[in-house]
Amino acid sequence: MIQTIGDKNRSTHGASPMMIPENTMIKGVGVSVGIGIGQVVLLERLSTDICPCRILTTAEVPAEIARFEEAVDSAEKRLNAIKGQIDGNHPLGDHSYILDTHILLLRDKMLYEGTKRAIEQGKQNAEWAISEVMTKITSAFDSIDDEYLKERARDVHFVGERVLRILLGVSSERKMHQLPPNSILVAHDLSPADAAQLKKEHVLAIATDVGGRTSHTAIMSRSLKIPAVTGLEKISPMVQTGDTIIVDGSTGLVILNPDAEMIFRYRQRSDVLRNYHQSLLAFGRLPAVTRDGGRKIQILANIELVDEIEIAVAHGCEGIGLFRTEYLFLGREDLPSEEEQFEAYRAVVDRNKPYPVTIRTLDIGGDKIASSLKMPSETNPAMGLRAIRLCLNLKSVFKTQLRAILRAAHYGNCRMLIPMISCITEIHSTKKILEEVKSELASEGVEHCDSIKLGILVEVPSAVAIADLLAREVDFLSIGTNDLIQYALAIDRLNEHVNYLYDTLHPAVLRLIRQVVNAGQAFGVSVAMCGEMAGDPVNVPILVGLGLDELSMNALSIPLVKKLIRSISYDDCLDLTHQAFQMQSAQEIHELIEKWIFDRFPGDFFLSQQ
Repeated sequence: MIQTIGDKNRSTHGASPMMIPENTMIKGVGVSVGIGIGQVVLLERLSTDICPCRILTTAEVPAEIARFEEAVDSAEKRLNAIKGQIDGNHPLGDHSYILDTHILLLRDKMLYEGTKRAIEQGKQNAEWAISEVMTKITSAFDSIDDEYLKERARDVHFVGERVLRILLGVSSERKMHQLPPNSILVAHDLSPADAAQLKKEHVLAIATDVGGRTSHTAIMSRSLKIPAVTGLEKISPMVQTGDTIIVDGSTGLVILNPDAEMIFRYRQRSDVLRNYHQSLLAFGRLPAVTRDGGRKIQILANIELVDEIEIAVAHGCEGIGLFRTEYLFLGREDLPSEEEQFEAYRAVVDRNKPYPVTIRTLDIGGDKIASSLKMPSETNPAMGLRAIRLCLNLKSVFKTQLRAILRAAHYGNCRMLIPMISCITEIHSTKKILEEVKSELASEGVEHCDSIKLGILVEVPSAVAIADLLAREVDFLSIGTNDLIQYALAIDRLNEHVNYLYDTLHPAVLRLIRQVVNAGQAFGVSVAMCGEMAGDPVNVPILVGLGLDELSMNALSIPLVKKLIRSISYDDCLDLTHQAFQMQSAQEIHELIEKWIFDRFPGDFFLSQQ
């Protein structure tokens, strides 16, 4: 019998692990593909119980600040020692920068100076001060609907907790290198320092309570090729060391206390999936040309971190279709300098040569709040001062970013993408500022790209309605389906009462896409898609039939998407698209396309859904 634990009946997490029924299933987020079957090694959450707040005398303050600074120094030395274990031959050799990030965060202005200020001005003991500052920083991210930014808040927590443990005299290390063979690592969370010390040959899989696709746990798991599931919420209190579990990083499913039949089934499935994914990688190296040669689609990747380029290229990307820049602005009290931005953008351009990199300008606002930007409180922030509206309102901030992008573009193939354009005036205003920046850079003798390609993100209905007007003003159009669908269908994807209505194949959505593509074709402007819709294999035939020039997606989706495109004819896709436009509901279109794919690729359809 299979017992499934859903979001509404997780109360069993407080029960003894021995009470868990056979084949209990928990759903999380699959972040590193593959299947692991083995015994749990539970990493207990290290105790960091805070001492009661102690009010210092004025005379005690300098010594307390010095004690805090010594703890930071000690944390830095330990992180540098761990980083020193990662050489060029280590699987995480390309990701040692993650530990550099944590080392830099130790002296982040908000954390480091904020804690010293709390000690000095509040006369608080160091433990209490850093705990309060950590809570303040991380809680600022709680209401943000952005997985990447929430994960960056975890970085602040890891760093702060390491210092706090040193202050408390609690051991800050877990003996990761002493894990027994065939371990399934289960933890509330896994820090980059923990992951860096893993021995791949001993760890079959990882399962954590928290984390998402852009967490460092996810990134490092993929680099180590260890199956991983995050966001399980309450798995760590449910298991104990020695329990047998199955971790399926492909579907995000974890099975506790599996019986012999379940173990046998998953061992077979593991062999099939391993062979299948290995065979797909060969398609990643091939161009995405339809079987009849009637259509070639450029396949690009969406990234948020420089290190993701290696993964994207390994899976066959032909460029970066969306590089998000918000991470440079969030979680800090000061604005990133032009030089800091330039170095980040240049790194992406350099490491992606000769392929194009599409840098999206600042998309702050809505659910992404930057404390450094003094943004007003709004009743409906999703439709308020955000993205290009905010940039045009904060011209100096915008110009600094444009300077950095233009300078980075000098070193490779770079394009600029402007988010949330809703009218022609916004494009004209952007172009005017862009020309001002070019003129300033030229007069200063600073190397930059004077002919960068400019594109807009089509993600509001008004942009679709005037797509023919917008296409005359830019070099390319990119459809952001995540927001476009939400705005067009008046659906909050996070609202459990209505999110079932959010559907990429809604007839209205397909008609909006067709209108944008038609406008691009009429004016000789390429049309890309960079929303989640682009990476779903089920959508591929109809997107080809609609005439899109580029599809940008999560790197792991690229090989299968390329395989499907190379296996279908353009004429068949046109016929399928014509049939879909005769239908009245998303359900009918789903049934049509799924049957169409299953009839042609039954194995791929089944495995891609797993």
